[in-house]
Amino acid sequence: MQGNERIPRGIPGRLQRTLIFMALPFVCASCGIMPEEEELPAAPVIRSYEAAEYEQALVMRGDMILTKKVKCTYASAKQEKYSFSLGGMYIDKVYVSEGQQVKKGTLLAELEQGDLPRQISDGEYALRALQVGRAYLPEYQRLDRERQDAIIADMEGQIKELMAWSRNYEPGEPEGAAYVDRANAVLIQQIELEKQKDADAQTNEKQLQEADDAVYIAGIRLQELKEELRERQIYADINGTVTYLQKMKEGERSVKGKVFVTVADLDTVVFTVKGEDAGYFPVGTQATVLCEKKEYPAQSVDPSVLGLAEQQEGDEPMAYLQLLQPDPTLENGVSGTIEVILDQREDVLYVPRDAIKAAEGAKFVYMLDENGLRVLREIATGLEDGEYVEILSGLEEGDSVIIN
Repeated sequence: MQGNERIPRGIPGRLQRTLIFMALPFVCASCGIMPEEEELPAAPVIRSYEAAEYEQALVMRGDMILTKKVKCTYASAKQEKYSFSLGGMYIDKVYVSEGQQVKKGTLLAELEQGDLPRQISDGEYALRALQVGRAYLPEYQRLDRERQDAIIADMEGQIKELMAWSRNYEPGEPEGAAYVDRANAVLIQQIELEKQKDADAQTNEKQLQEADDAVYIAGIRLQELKEELRERQIYADINGTVTYLQKMKEGERSVKGKVFVTVADLDTVVFTVKGEDAGYFPVGTQATVLCEKKEYPAQSVDPSVLGLAEQQEGDEPMAYLQLLQPDPTLENGVSGTIEVILDQREDVLYVPRDAIKAAEGAKFVYMLDENGLRVLREIATGLEDGEYVEILSGLEEGDSVIIN
């Protein structure tokens, strides 16, 4: 305080002391005696409330179509894939190339054969010799029987002649007895020869059986050799074109069961549908195939039209769709799709699928009331496709439903 300055009258003593102490920080702050005051945090900014916004869609009226895209492949209906039945053997020769036309029975490729060709040649010669011997054996036996019959007949004649000569003599005369003895000797020879003939008949049957057995065994052995050779070879089972041939290096060995060559009858190339989806295309069904951004009208045909056997129970279901207008630019093996109509409804109400909610077996949608508040509306639905759901009840055309 300076001079005669005074505190104004009328201020109570306690308040006077308070004012003095309140002034002290300002006075002492310049002297560096009092500590700096700690800064308080800034007051929070209070923003105004923003109402929730919803994406909405109108309940529309129109036609709904439920479709399914079915995959199909443009390939030969008559196609055979071949592989070697033996593995680990050197591939000796390949007789065809890709794009080459072949006939049924054409030798396509073969593995190393070793000594098999010579063994087969020897087996064929031995079999022919046995077959020829078996074929002539009955004739040899017949000639032998005829020889024996002729000898027996001659003996019978001798006996009759000798007995006739013996009757020219009186009983007891030596000359007559000599003729009788000679007749008896010939008769004994005749009996022995007839016994031999009967024994030979049994021997002949045994010889025939043994010859048959020899031919059979030789045939089985030869067949085994040919089967062994056949296992090392690949033959075409159909007329067609080589559409695939394994690339191979010199000295490469075979892999059992691995496809080595494919032959396809390109005159029977059709779009094929396999499995359960084949049931959408009974014979006579017309469809449009989308392949390589181009549409191809086609019709389902019976397998017999393509020269194929009827499908048997247990076979994988297969549908064959033949192009109504063939296109030579289509390559074997390309894929396509067919859009199949599963169900359709006309002039119905529908909403986007995202608007439909479900809970405890019930279906409902959310809507906004006149106050902009979200409310629940229970509905009944019908046909559903990939994007929309048919509304059977609970909504009217033009209603707005919340999607998000």
